Amino acid sequence: MSKALALELDRPARRPHVAWGISLALGVATLLLTRHSQLPGLGGLVAPWALLILVLTLGRSTTMLALMPLLAYGSASVIGSALAGRDVADAMRFFIVLLATILAFNVRPRTISQPWALAPVALQCVLITALSVGLGVMQDPLVAGTVREMAIENAWGDVYSFDGIYYRVQVIGNALIPLLFMVCLWERKKRFFHKAGLLVSALGLVAAGNLTYFIVAALALALRYRSLLARQWLLLFLLIPLMAVSAIIFSGDAQEIIDRKFEGSDSSMGVRFDQVDAAQRSFENSPASLVFGAGLGARFPDGKERNYSEFLYIELQALYVTYQIGILGMLLYMLTVAWCVRRRLNMEGRSIFWLYMLSGITNPYILDTNQIVMTMLLVHLFPARTTPPAP
Repeated sequence: MSKALALELDRPARRPHVAWGISLALGVATLLLTRHSQLPGLGGLVAPWALLILVLTLGRSTTMLALMPLLAYGSASVIGSALAGRDVADAMRFFIVLLATILAFNVRPRTISQPWALAPVALQCVLITALSVGLGVMQDPLVAGTVREMAIENAWGDVYSFDGIYYRVQVIGNALIPLLFMVCLWERKKRFFHKAGLLVSALGLVAAGNLTYFIVAALALALRYRSLLARQWLLLFLLIPLMAVSAIIFSGDAQEIIDRKFEGSDSSMGVRFDQVDAAQRSFENSPASLVFGAGLGARFPDGKERNYSEFLYIELQALYVTYQIGILGMLLYMLTVAWCVRRRLNMEGRSIFWLYMLSGITNPYILDTNQIVMTMLLVHLFPARTTPPAP
């Protein structure tokens, strides 16, 4: 670690009001991310607010030099898109987001107030849990249908159930729930907020009903308690047959859920397979684009089932960005991210960061504003070196 970075991370918090200000600003950011779809007029504020926080809290660090190769590659991609006659505004939008996800590692770490910054995410968990439980208790298909119709018509997301009991509330704003769960899991012994946050985020994960979130939560638990699990070999020995019996008992329900998830081209996974197929056909027509990309801002090719070119975000957003910058550009991006993660986050922060990225790999919640805010939060909460006590 460079002396400049070490001094930056060890600098005393001489101005606690600044830390409080950053806490409040990040709280507003998470509030916008979780509520902007339900409150008209807030949608256009999400990205500008996150970028404003980023610009105002940037610190000088040698890790910013890691941005140079990606800056050069992205600039060439934008110029290529402009020469190809594509929308320059779209190209710049994606370019700024990519750069901002890297710059977010370079904010000056301060010990912020976690309750202020993360309370809106906890509120999201409470709201979707209440809706999921409420619909399950009422057992009224008419009310459930009305709620789902409202969610879809207003582009909030979807609310549905396979059995009329367990309702999945998959709406915009859920992306940060795994982050809250993991932060509270690692920090659960510190404050009441973390204990309460762990409970409500666990309920929120269940209410969201996203399979990827469940996988990430299980991996987080395994990482957090890996030493305990390694010692309790007898417990593991007893759990294996219990899990096997449970799998047999609930295999029918699990199979039904899998069938519904994969059945048909308009199913959850059917849409994602259609996106992969659309990208594959495009790469076959232009092999060079597989390596160098179609150019930042290029619209994703239409699939057999849907016209993805009408949208700037699709389910496989990582695939969309890869389509734009190619395998070479995505490799450069991931290497830059990996280097920044190692330099700017401690071990806990690194684990949470990669698990969050995994939670969004099949959802449109990485390589966007959610990731920018998540990275800034982790740099403040889990910096590469310890910071002074919280204000």
